[in-house]
Amino acid sequence: MKNELAVRDLWDDGVFAGLHLVPLLAKFLSFRHDNIEDNPALAREESCRIAALMYLGGIRQKFGVMLTSEIYVPKLKQAIVSQDKSNPEQIKHLLLWLLLIGGVQSHRHEDHSFFVGALAGAMMRLRCHTWDELLTAVRTVSWVDGIMEKDCDQFHIEVSSELWNSYGLFMS
Repeated sequence: MKNELAVRDLWDDGVFAGLHLVPLLAKFLSFRHDNIEDNPALAREESCRIAALMYLGGIRQKFGVMLTSEIYVPKLKQAIVSQDKSNPEQIKHLLLWLLLIGGVQSHRHEDHSFFVGALAGAMMRLRCHTWDELLTAVRTVSWVDGIMEKDCDQFHIEVSSELWNSYGLFMS
């Protein structure tokens, strides 16, 4: 996708979305873990699966396909809460990516404040002090610049406010 974006305006090519995104969505929809509370490893896998579905949904929105992530927001929250957090540095980039996706895709959901607070807290614990550092970290997992841009800008403002109010940190 990044290679295609470097040479053309990909967002007007519905065929590309149909050929490349729909099969990925089908794969992520074909498996799931229901009993994650007692198994932190399965919880991490499930959080990745759900976040990938939400992320691909955000990409599809750039192609003009409006999808709702309402049903996935509480599932992602539960999967993140159920993960093993004994070594956050080991999963630093993944955790930041999960929380960013959840936050960006949950603006009108009751669990949105969880993602704002959790991302602000994770950024403090993991010494990620700027929005650019956060985006650099999530790009190592998966991120296409320009997707979910409006929601991402709003989430940036909310996380910045949380960092200031809770930790006295001004984030640029």
